[in-house]
Amino acid sequence: MKSMRWLAASAVVILELLSAGLWGRDILVETPGQLAGALKAARPGDGVILKNGEWKDAKILVTSGGEPGRPVEIRAESPGGVTLSGGSILALNAPHVTVAGLLFQGGAITQNAVIQFNSHHGIVHDTAVIDYNPVSFGTAYYWVFFSGDDNRVERCYFKGKNNLEPLMGNAIEESRRNAVVRSYFKNIPYVPEANGREIIRVWGSGKIEERDDDGAYFTIEDNLFDHADGEGVETISLKSNHNVVRRNTVVATRGGINIRRGNFNTVQENIVLGQGLELAHGLRMSGRDNLVQGNFVSGCDYGIRVACGEFIANALTPAYVPDVKPNGRKTAQVRIPTYPQVTRLVLADNVIVGSTGPDLEFGSDYRKHWPESQQVLLPEECRIENNRFVRPHGGTSVVISAADSKPPFDRFKFKPNHFAGNILLDGTKAAAEPIAGCEGRPLPTGWSEAAERGSLKPLTARDVGPAWVIARRDAGNLAVEESTASERPGAQDPRPKKKGR
Repeated sequence: MKSMRWLAASAVVILELLSAGLWGRDILVETPGQLAGALKAARPGDGVILKNGEWKDAKILVTSGGEPGRPVEIRAESPGGVTLSGGSILALNAPHVTVAGLLFQGGAITQNAVIQFNSHHGIVHDTAVIDYNPVSFGTAYYWVFFSGDDNRVERCYFKGKNNLEPLMGNAIEESRRNAVVRSYFKNIPYVPEANGREIIRVWGSGKIEERDDDGAYFTIEDNLFDHADGEGVETISLKSNHNVVRRNTVVATRGGINIRRGNFNTVQENIVLGQGLELAHGLRMSGRDNLVQGNFVSGCDYGIRVACGEFIANALTPAYVPDVKPNGRKTAQVRIPTYPQVTRLVLADNVIVGSTGPDLEFGSDYRKHWPESQQVLLPEECRIENNRFVRPHGGTSVVISAADSKPPFDRFKFKPNHFAGNILLDGTKAAAEPIAGCEGRPLPTGWSEAAERGSLKPLTARDVGPAWVIARRDAGNLAVEESTASERPGAQDPRPKKKGR
């Protein structure tokens, strides 16, 4: 009898919860014209369902958010069933919002971003942006931009961006702990001399050499970059502090993973397979207290570059032209180094195989563009330990820049760096000569690149991106897998040609 009364009481509670809407409800939206009202009416726990079909010029402007554990969810009726075209955009302007299963394809906008995070705790997953490009290459916008905290892009697919601005970016102010994970970046055409087309650019504290402990705290993890060229210099560009780039795979892509400026960053267990492609880079870094560990780089034009920093305290020559930029937090302008000095870098347990250039350039670009630029600060107090450099075809493995002792450079005294446990395997002679703390050894019989990679396993297209993209590919529907110019020999610059160029 007592158990019956308990069951009856529980049923009453459940009915009350349902009547209060605390378990959420699904709101079916059939046309773009119904969107604004449905989004405004959404409450925590609700699902806004977009009916399958093509939605042209749809503005998904989310202003009503959810709560921790009870987000507002916006999703396609079936994953990938809603194609957003024309000038369609998505802006998350409220917290705790989850978006899933959308396809942006064949449209274009004129500014800002296709997907914009303007709040916190937003998630966009299982969504694709394909060939969402303007007619003019010079029309600049991002595909994804983070302006807010604790937002996440997960298992998304991005293909074919061919206009100015990075594909994905993080704002310089009030944008922390954002992340992109398990996503697929494919066939981003290479455009020479078009700087600022990184695949992911992370701004935040540290971009203008702030010396505080703040940072972007951005995570780039378990993503696949496949023929994702962009500008052909920086695939991933960190321009802030306290970021993590971990377990990503980069395949046949012009550019590299770059700590362009910033401190306390971690670049760990990434796989870069250049496949001999021209301008496929390895890892480059500047700044202080960064950790670069356990990465595998093969078939690139260099393995690792540890840059020289620029001296900015005063002019060493009358020809010096300092780099002065607006301070993002103030109206005043500030002088910053073109490249910050590298100090206390830990460079350990990395494997570099088959580079066409050096495996390690330590203090690269010393006195580059002298005397207009004062890039003369060599790395200090760094630990270069237990790295493995493999050169099946021989050649120069390690290059270390030495300080010029003549005035005005004689004023600089650099603290020592520590080299230990590094191994150089050279395939062109019986025993390689020791260089810069490297023990020289002949290439062993039966050597293979796969064995050098050890437990690191490259990601494939089946490991990343939306499940519905994989399903369409397996079913022979190639709408999301068309080739682009970046895959074909003789890829051309999509911009109109100028006379005399």
